[in-house]
Amino acid sequence: MAWIETQTGSWQRPIGENEAMIKMIGDGGRQLGKDVWSISVTASLTTHVELNQLSKALRDGWKTLRFRHPSIASTSNDETLNYLTPTILDLEEWVDETFVTVEENVTLDDIIASLTPKRFPTLYFMRKDVAVLLHLSHWRTDGIGAFHILNAYLEASAEALQEEPPKLPWGEEVIRLVPSVEEALSLPRTPSLDIERAVKKYLDTLANNIGALGTPYKSGVGLVPKATRSALLPLSADETANLEARCRQLGIELHAALHAAVTATAYTISTSTTNHKHHTSTMRQSLRPHLPAPYDGVAGAAGLYTAGYMAKVPATQSWLENARQYHAEYVKGATADLLCSRRQYALIMRNNLKKASIPDPPPSGLDFSYIPNAFGLVKSVYGDATTSFVVHDIGIGIDVVSRHLYVFAWVFNGRLTLRLVYNEAFYDATFAKGILVLVKEHLVSNLVSVTP
Repeated sequence: MAWIETQTGSWQRPIGENEAMIKMIGDGGRQLGKDVWSISVTASLTTHVELNQLSKALRDGWKTLRFRHPSIASTSNDETLNYLTPTILDLEEWVDETFVTVEENVTLDDIIASLTPKRFPTLYFMRKDVAVLLHLSHWRTDGIGAFHILNAYLEASAEALQEEPPKLPWGEEVIRLVPSVEEALSLPRTPSLDIERAVKKYLDTLANNIGALGTPYKSGVGLVPKATRSALLPLSADETANLEARCRQLGIELHAALHAAVTATAYTISTSTTNHKHHTSTMRQSLRPHLPAPYDGVAGAAGLYTAGYMAKVPATQSWLENARQYHAEYVKGATADLLCSRRQYALIMRNNLKKASIPDPPPSGLDFSYIPNAFGLVKSVYGDATTSFVVHDIGIGIDVVSRHLYVFAWVFNGRLTLRLVYNEAFYDATFAKGILVLVKEHLVSNLVSVTP
């Protein structure tokens, strides 16, 4: 069902099944003051513009973004998404609530560690570091969408630097409210036999988690999750180019090679009593290329249009065999089965989550997420020759309360960057940094040593 106006200026649509499922997971952390799997994307800037002028432009750009991607200003409950067309006063109150200027000398990692659930996405401007951090719930979007939103925001801010009043289409923005993935794909509410078979196929992959390789974490009576932390390992442009060239020679994508390196690392850090187990990780597929226009592009930025299923590899497979297996899955992409299963899959998963209990011992694992074409999602330069800023680095991560570790990877400005996200209650910084070193070592050594 499309967005409908329930009363003047008030718009509503049912929450999508996938949005509801991910929102349930996110809300599960509220008792800990966390929004589980909420997404943080960052951009570090360089500019010759005076800092106060940049700060004003970033605030004005945030206002403009609300009108270009109004779904960021929607609110949710268990049944519906709601949007109100703002008055001038409403807009200022929304910006006051959601645009935060950080004056203190704190790092992006410290800000991420302190994030709490918010009813709206929030933009943090770090004045001392000249960086921005966008934090939003995962039910609102996915990694690709978050970078689309970041890019649209930086574009709007660059326009505001021209010192022209932003053009805000009051009341007209509602035509850009995004649909749920189920409605965008026109998925039926009553599943056919083919849909039921597809749903079962992807639900069955959850069994790959049973008996899978875990990660060695701190344990203790009463140990509860603390803050989300991360470790970072950037590679040089030359290193990245050499790795990409070698992947082309082997006929595999870089992210498949990285995925295999993450799997190899999981075995390296495992104990001798567990390293015979299979390794399970998430195979993430973007649904965006399969959506109808305009939601297959930037217009669908503020929508949750992704899917995942669990893929396993046995301990007996080589690095190259794993890389080729992952490559085949990534190339396959979002199949017809994956697309048609989304509504019923999410319904069943949501019901299962309501009944789920915490396993003893709690599960752990090393997982992987790659953002393809990050350099095509976020630009390096915004503005003109006199009023511009340069983005020299970007980043992405999620809020974690479990014992799972997540390796994120992306290529921007020709450089591959690895980021490990973890909860500091269960792992320390030295261990986290060591994992990224191992991922790089496995990636480089295997690409160099294997033969096509």
